[in-house]
Amino acid sequence: MRQFLAGISNCPTALSVALLAVAVALLAVAMAPSSPDVALSDASGSGALTSAAPPTPACGSNELELHEPSPDSEPGCATAQRTPAEVAEARAYLIETASPGYTMTLQGAELAIGRLHPEFAVRLENAIREARSAGLPSAGVFSAYRPPAFGVGGFSDKFNSLHTYGLAVDMRGIGNPGSPEAQLWHQIAAKNGVVCPYGPRDHAEWNHCQPTSVKIISAQNPLRETVSSAGPFDLESMFEAGNPIIEDMASAADSLSRAAPTPVRALEANADGLKPIRHLAASRNTKRNSPAATRRVAAKSVAHAKPNSPAARQRVAAKSEPHAKPGRRVGGAPTVAVEEARRKSKSGAGVALNRRAHRAAARET
Repeated sequence: MRQFLAGISNCPTALSVALLAVAVALLAVAMAPSSPDVALSDASGSGALTSAAPPTPACGSNELELHEPSPDSEPGCATAQRTPAEVAEARAYLIETASPGYTMTLQGAELAIGRLHPEFAVRLENAIREARSAGLPSAGVFSAYRPPAFGVGGFSDKFNSLHTYGLAVDMRGIGNPGSPEAQLWHQIAAKNGVVCPYGPRDHAEWNHCQPTSVKIISAQNPLRETVSSAGPFDLESMFEAGNPIIEDMASAADSLSRAAPTPVRALEANADGLKPIRHLAASRNTKRNSPAATRRVAAKSVAHAKPNSPAARQRVAAKSEPHAKPGRRVGGAPTVAVEEARRKSKSGAGVALNRRAHRAAARET
């Protein structure tokens, strides 16, 4: 022992260093957090500082159904940057599996799907892959991006539609409204972060899906400033403006329980601050005073006129007019070219879209 103490006394510097090392070790143990998840081997202490940081608040909550985010709000946490390779692969798969409808055919599938928000495209790819392996082999996009100038969709103001901003698609190959196939698709979609906000039983919108529960883009939304009637001014600006309304995965997964059919007219009325019943009353008055209604009343009065009255003579002249020979005058008036008008009507002259195109466009919501 004496020799040990003597050795220590002869090495004061070594003793000081040893005591200092012990003190530092004890201090580190005392200050370390009690959580077993924190690694004690991190000499810099960065692990402890990171674990103490407050958790990131959830984004994409249910409030999105009622309130749109303000322009100053932080971007949604669901909008983490996807790699270019990841987005390119998703778009290629969506194009490969698409069943193009009217507007997608007009633009080309590459353009219509190329304007979908990158985050939405990746989520949609994952949902369709899973759906096809789960018993929906024909699941695919029917309608994707479409500009307001096409005039297609349920909203009277096409800038209300999320299709205008690359934030919505219509699906095909998911069965009819209320079918087991439709319900299966809605479950798979929600699981993969794709929201189908109207539910699987809505007869008009059961196949409409998007990355958010927001159903209408109001006039105050910053997205409105990123597009014209012909399309986006700049794709990246449009995508960036859409980031705040994209829901996080957890909120999207819960969206199926919140899905509910909502008439488009009710959405428009709420967005404009109008009452639907007032709009309906105005519509009825308009119909009652329309030119068609005026002509109908006039025709009834002529039909019930007395036999020798001017109205009765006018009725007889009108009946004989279609049977007159070309070029003849009936009742002092030139013959109306009824057959030519019918031929023009049948040929569709002056109509921008034929009947088949109208039917195809009417299926896009």
